[in-house]
Formats: sequence, structure tokens, C-alpha cells
Amino acid sequence: MPRRVRLIAVVLLAAIQVSWVHRAALAADSDAPEDMTSTTMNIGKTPFQVQGFGNVDWIVSPYKGQQSGWENGAFDLFITSHLDEHWSVLSELVFEPSGNEISTDLERFEFVYEYSDAFKIAAGRVHNPFLQWPITYHHGLFMQIPIQRPIMARWEDEPGLWPMHFVGLLAQGRLFGALGLNYAFGVGNGRGTSLEVVQVGSDANNNKAITASLGVSPDALQGFEVHGSTYVDRIPADTTLEENDYAVSSSFVRGPVDLRGEWSQMQHKDQAHSITYTTQGWYVLGAYRLPIHGVTLRPYVLVEGINAPGDETFLGNPADETAWAAGGRWDVSRWVALKAQYRSDKIEGIERTGEVRAQLAVNF
Repeated sequence: MPRRVRLIAVVLLAAIQVSWVHRAALAADSDAPEDMTSTTMNIGKTPFQVQGFGNVDWIVSPYKGQQSGWENGAFDLFITSHLDEHWSVLSELVFEPSGNEISTDLERFEFVYEYSDAFKIAAGRVHNPFLQWPITYHHGLFMQIPIQRPIMARWEDEPGLWPMHFVGLLAQGRLFGALGLNYAFGVGNGRGTSLEVVQVGSDANNNKAITASLGVSPDALQGFEVHGSTYVDRIPADTTLEENDYAVSSSFVRGPVDLRGEWSQMQHKDQAHSITYTTQGWYVLGAYRLPIHGVTLRPYVLVEGINAPGDETFLGNPADETAWAAGGRWDVSRWVALKAQYRSDKIEGIERTGEVRAQLAVNF
């Protein structure tokens, strides 16, 4: 037998032997119980799932001097891992435009222990259950019917006025019974020294924020929910502010009808100067799915406003604002939605403005 043929035969035989050994090792590994004392044995074996959300908008302003153009929306990575029957991890990483730059925010990062539907507890950075909008729709604009969030439901960096994130412990659950009672209660870091700061690394004072929510969704009124909530904090701003917030929300979602409304009052008391700043916000959203066979088309109307003190430094001296928007959402598929709307906005001391906006929103 020529040398080259013998060499090839030896290499093939060695490869076959390695393959047999590898198969035997895999079989033995699958049959043997996992050694949980090993720090590397189970790396990469967790049920890790990733979903994405994103949107692109086209904006047309009918007002002279205001330019039209494209807006690259946020790129939202929603990541979950169910570790066993009770433990799971959730994170949400968002890449969003800031001017013509892209910034990155870890919006949620929570470790969850779920005993049952009646009780689960999360530790980490969560969405504050004080308002219902952020815990219903979260960050992906694909999830919500209108193109934009209500004024009072804007995130801290948009900028929004209400505390939307919460870092600490949050217990919540839904109790059995015809009343459909549900609750949430949390203790954690409060607001930072400025409006946009979410205290993820430490707390600037020893007074912890408390958030609580209680709601009902009775069996006798399927699709109807009502919630009441409160948020208490001590803000370590230039002058310490005592914060006491209250909110009431309700919704009716059944068949083609989607009705939602929310009202909140936020009070910041400056004890050093005996001044109390009161800010109120509200919105009402109505949508209806048209009875068109094979097409999911939902016209909607959003009416909203805030009543702000105008001279509170911590909130950035906000002005009163009212707005309304009318538009429609067409679900092209389970994963793609096209939206279009006209929005009219009036800020105190500024001429009323309006814009036409179209949006392509996807879940991938």
C-alpha cells in the first residue's frame, strides 16, 4: 500500500475513534446527574430568550419654520430567562436617540421569585407600578395603540415629571375571587438629586421611597379594571422636598373596545420655605377595532394635559400643557404595526403647535 494511502487511512481511523469517544462522553454526560457544585457545568444552559422592539417615525409639521424628517426610534432588547419553576430574570436594554446621538440605558434589571399568581417578589430596577401606563406598555412603542406616550407617562429622560422607575424590592400579586383583587407594594431608592436621575447604585439619603397600588377587576364586569396608588419619598434636591403622590386609573378592554384613563396628583413640600408645589396630570384614550374582515384597524383619540406650578426648580419649572391626538393603528401582521396621527399641543405661553406623524413599529 502506498505511503500516502496508508497516511490517509490512519487519519480517517483516528477521526472515527475520536468521534466514538466524543459520542460516548456526551451519552455519559446526559445520563449522569448534573454536578451543581461546578461553576462551569451549567453555563450556557439557561433558557435565555430575547425579543426586540423598534420603530421609525416620519414627522411632518404644518407650521412655518418647523422642519419635517425621519426619526430613528428606540431599539429595545427585552431579555428573559426562566431558571426554574419559581425563579426568573428579566432585563430591558434600550438604545435610544438623543439629538443625533444614540444613548444606552438599562431600563429594567430584575430578579424575580414567583411563589404563585398571588405572590411574587422582584429585586432590582423595575417599572414603578404607581402609574398603570408604564407597567402595561413598558418601553416598546409597538405594544401601545397610539404613536406617543401621554405627557404624564413620559420616562424621566424624555423628560417626564413622574417617578417611572423604582430600584429596590417590589411584591405584587393577583388574589383569587370574584373581585379580582390585585396589589403591589415596594420599598427602595427614591428620586435622585435631579429629575432625570434614577438611583441605581446608591441612595442619596436614608429615607426610602414607598410605592403601593391596589386594584380590582371583577368577574361581573369582564374587561373592567380600576386602580388606586400612592408614592411617598423624600427628595435630596438642593432643598429637601417631601413627595406625596396619588393616582387613580381605570380601563375597559373587551372585544373591539379599548378605553383607558388616568389621573394623578404630585405634591412636593419644601418644609424649609413652607411652600407646597402641586402638579396634576391626566389622560383619556379611546380606541375601537373596526369590523373589517381580515384587517385589524383601530382608530383612536387621546386627550391629555398637565397642570404644573411653573416655578418648581426640581421639575424644571414646567408649564401647563394640554394636547389631543387622533389617528389609527393598522396591524399589518402579528409583528408589524403601521400608525398615523395628527397631534395638537398647547403649552402655556407658547403658540399652539401641531404635527402629522407616521410610525412603523415592529416586534421581532
